[in-house]
Amino acid sequence: MEMAVSDSLRRQAYALAEAFVQALDRRDPVALQDGWAMSPALAGEIVDMVDGYFAPRQRLSLAPLADAFMAGRGGRPPVDVYATDAGPLGMECLLLADGKPDEAVLHLEVSGHDGALQLSYKYIGS
Repeated sequence: MEMAVSDSLRRQAYALAEAFVQALDRRDPVALQDGWAMSPALAGEIVDMVDGYFAPRQRLSLAPLADAFMAGRGGRPPVDVYATDAGPLGMECLLLADGKPDEAVLHLEVSGHDGALQLSYKYIGS
């Protein structure tokens, strides 16, 4: 069943993505494993991917909530939350490096059951 994308749901999805990006910023595979129930191999692969895009001391973040869903360059918002035919919401989050947009885009899925949302990592691409 397709989820409708309300402003409240967008904000909840943003909060989950922000927590995920904070773990990415720390380059902490254990936090990724514990917080998002992923295997050690996947968590390590994600940290390696982040290290491939960003310098070790670059601080990673999302666009501030006030700007996250507003259309930016190219007409796309820095954080895009959208319904999919498969059911979960899709998310594309432009990662910021030291507060500036970078080429890396974090792709996530958000699903819900009994009012609780769950975030799943898909991939990082450019």
